[in-house]
Amino acid sequence: MVKFDPTLPPVPAPEAGLPNPIPRPSVKPPELDRKNLSSDVDAEDDDEAAYERGAEAGKRGEAAEKNPYPEDSSRAKAFEHGYLDAQKIRRDDKPPR
Repeated sequence: MVKFDPTLPPVPAPEAGLPNPIPRPSVKPPELDRKNLSSDVDAEDDDEAAYERGAEAGKRGEAAEKNPYPEDSSRAKAFEHGYLDAQKIRRDDKPPR
């Protein structure tokens, strides 16, 4: 058996006759089916555009569940913030009773 020599560079596992500890993926990642994406949501929307869409939905009083962005994405959060901000403004616009 060869003794460990800290001055030598490490030998990759396959060249030492060992299995590779980090194998390459055996399959390609799945392609997105663009046809099934919501047609009114532009895949290139940024957070600012998502916020504005949420604000417009909040002003119209649409249901909050109609967020068109993927759950837990930054655009979904921006949409929610815009929606809630518009709801606050709408509520504040009403005259006091």
